[in-house]
Amino acid sequence: MQQISEADKQLAAIILMCGLFFVLAKAIYENVAKERLTLFNLLHPVKKITAKERQFISQFLQPFHILNPDQRRKFLERFAWFKSKKPFIFYGNIENKEEIKAYVTASAVLLTLGMNNYRFEKSIVRVIIYPSKYYSKISRRHHIGEYNPRLRTLVFSAEGLKDGFGIPNDNVNLGVHEVAHALMIETLRKPSFEAKSFQVGLAKIKELFESDAFSERLSQSTYFREYGQTNFVEFFAVITENFVETPQMFRQDFPELYEIVRRMYNFDLNDTSWNLRS
Repeated sequence: MQQISEADKQLAAIILMCGLFFVLAKAIYENVAKERLTLFNLLHPVKKITAKERQFISQFLQPFHILNPDQRRKFLERFAWFKSKKPFIFYGNIENKEEIKAYVTASAVLLTLGMNNYRFEKSIVRVIIYPSKYYSKISRRHHIGEYNPRLRTLVFSAEGLKDGFGIPNDNVNLGVHEVAHALMIETLRKPSFEAKSFQVGLAKIKELFESDAFSERLSQSTYFREYGQTNFVEFFAVITENFVETPQMFRQDFPELYEIVRRMYNFDLNDTSWNLRS
């Protein structure tokens, strides 16, 4: 039997020590930073939100004004995380890139403000921005925004994002619409209670959407824009826009549907006394 040399023993000991060190460092990092240990995360630490960013958020995001102090603090913390950690890729001549990032980030943070999971680790790995309407090679159509679940990518036109927040109560918000699509994928087959609760809510909404009685009611109402009747996936994204922009009217006109959505997102802009999950 060939004997193991002293040098081989030392090399094995070094490899073992390096492995143990990596496991320990990974555990410490993920426990402290609360995120996976990746090269991107190491090279992109969370940058604290600036006073200028906070002022801009206050100007364009109407729901921010009705949040209580704890909710605002949590919103800003999560805003700083998402904006620092998600790669934004810009094509063409786009001015005010930081503002465009803010529109996307605010959409993602607002919809997950009542949730534990706000990082979209399963569903969003990049955000692509074009100046205006762009041609999608996948759908072979022109778009102002889309969510690609296979590539886990949000794609927007800068003009569409800005217009979405320009009128805060017209129930048309491109950022909120596409992030709602991403959340459907984010919560799919996840074991957490909130993910399962979200999927249960989707199932209830789908059942409503496919019922003849509800279809008749939709046809007699002008509250949800017509695009929502394209299919169930688009319907959910459309009602999420309404949930954010005109929550009082939503609750008044469609109370049963509103309650399902409220439970899914675990927050209610009609009542900001709700407690945030950490």
